[in-house]
Amino acid sequence: MKRTRFSADYTYTVEGSVIAIVDLDLGNRSVTNDMELVLNEIRAELGDLAGYSVIYRDSMGRWDGVRLVNGVVCFYGLGEADKESALNRLLHLVES
Repeated sequence: MKRTRFSADYTYTVEGSVIAIVDLDLGNRSVTNDMELVLNEIRAELGDLAGYSVIYRDSMGRWDGVRLVNGVVCFYGLGEADKESALNRLLHLVES
């Protein structure tokens, strides 16, 4: 997979079955606008992402969720300002 020089700058952590992506906002594309490439890069490192939930902090500092549905990136709102709150909200959504 070839990154372009304008690809999103990000870090990610894996906490159990949750992948948490953080947009570093260094002036290139946002994680939100480059999510397909971001997920492909993470998949190349971790393998299949089935079984993981994915949350991300966008360039505005808000945490939201993302999932792939039939190969299409779909976003859903968590609207949380900190990762712990986003994880709690995600847990609530998963249990509902």
